Amino acid sequence: MAKNTKEQFPSYIPLYYRIFCAARKLRRQTCVRINEDKARRNGPIDVIPDGPFVLFDGGVKANPVGSINKSAYWVKDDLSSPKIRDAAEKIEPVKDLLRSKNLRYTSSAGMFTPGTYTQESEKRKLWENSWVAAHSGVKAGHKVLDIGGASTAFVFYLASLGCSVKVVDNDWSCCGMIYNTKYVARKMNWDIEAFDRDVSRPIPFPDNSFDRVFSICMVEHLTSGVRRRMMREVGRVLKPGGIVGLTIDYDPDRKVLIADKGLRFGYRQKLFDEIINPSGLSLYGNDDLVDTGTGEDGFVGAFFLKK
Repeated sequence: MAKNTKEQFPSYIPLYYRIFCAARKLRRQTCVRINEDKARRNGPIDVIPDGPFVLFDGGVKANPVGSINKSAYWVKDDLSSPKIRDAAEKIEPVKDLLRSKNLRYTSSAGMFTPGTYTQESEKRKLWENSWVAAHSGVKAGHKVLDIGGASTAFVFYLASLGCSVKVVDNDWSCCGMIYNTKYVARKMNWDIEAFDRDVSRPIPFPDNSFDRVFSICMVEHLTSGVRRRMMREVGRVLKPGGIVGLTIDYDPDRKVLIADKGLRFGYRQKLFDEIINPSGLSLYGNDDLVDTGTGEDGFVGAFFLKK
């Protein structure tokens, strides 16, 4: 097996599971090619157009202190603020602990490949994780659902905090994320259950099951219809008074045919049509949703919903 193939998986993932991941990847790549061919012939599948780009407050560049629904534009300032610094200083030791035990967590790219753990991307991911943790009020004893975050440092942090964590993911990178989540949970004696399940299917839990629901930079990679269906399910399984923490990104250079280039605050109507309104939940915190760029710029942001 080539060296770069070995680096795709933690060393403790067995051969049979690596073969399963390879077969899954081949099947998915075939399906993607078929769907892309359909998109070339018929146009994008099930996508709400971006619509007019709305730059709120004239493109404010000052850090909106006091806003929790905001862009990561001010990542350096935010990470130095007391509340976010405190959250970051609880998340980073979890990563150090895992490394000391030769256990793995995924990079911001959702992979285990060493080259994907870049300084810039990991700093942005630390902002996302710290921002959502700090402003959601998640605490020990909470029942938490994470969608799309198998093997992430964020999920392991939630478990280390004393939360009971359920993770729904389908290992899109085919790198053993589900297996790794279960393996780490056993080794660390953390209360985590990981479910290998496509988010286009109903979430397999009863109504009003969770105190908090999180999804970190995942929902923007879905098609419009899947986003709406997923958010209806999120609203269903969230307890009254519960909070949802989401982060999203937008990449104008992303080459996609079967989805779109992502989500951002500047396309406010699309954000409401695909995420907020289908959930039946309300924005928690500020409503201004300042977008700091233009429709041609990249974007990362976080926002919160409440039942």
